[in-house]
Amino acid sequence: MGSRKGYFNIGLGVFGLCLAAAAHSDDRFLVQMPAVYDANAPVVGAVRRECDIEAMIGNKVFKQVSTYFPRSLQIQTPGSDDNEKYLMLTILEVRGVGGGSWSGSKSISIRADLLQNAKPIATTVLKRGSRGGALGGMKGTCSIMERVAVALGKDTLEWLQTLASSAPSASPTTASQPTSPAKESPK
Repeated sequence: MGSRKGYFNIGLGVFGLCLAAAAHSDDRFLVQMPAVYDANAPVVGAVRRECDIEAMIGNKVFKQVSTYFPRSLQIQTPGSDDNEKYLMLTILEVRGVGGGSWSGSKSISIRADLLQNAKPIATTVLKRGSRGGALGGMKGTCSIMERVAVALGKDTLEWLQTLASSAPSASPTTASQPTSPAKESPK
């Protein structure tokens, strides 16, 4: 009899998690596209011109956010009377030069500000880096930066999921996310 009760409790727990995930999938975020550079963001001119980091960050963050929050949209700037949750993406730093992994590691730091009614409700700073992986010597700087942008997109989604699962009127927070290198995935 005891094992049936245990299975029933596990089943209820799984059901509850599914309901919670379904409830959050109705949330919607307006994700800034493209991201913008902070006025003092250090970035090498060639990387800035050739890699289009702004679009890369905006697209990769949106791709991750929209997988969990499918009603989300890309938007350049929010309306002044907008009650929607707007995710503003600011590039704080881009480290790396041309030459792929042969010229050293690459990293990107961003700040994600969640705004509602033009007021910040939460903020986080995220940083990721990579040397290009096992075949790094065969990859260019922009493809390594893209891998870093994918990792930042996943980190941003995790942060938003945490906010969505907390109280609806979350107070402004500042958190620092992983600074470890982006995980390499086989192609």
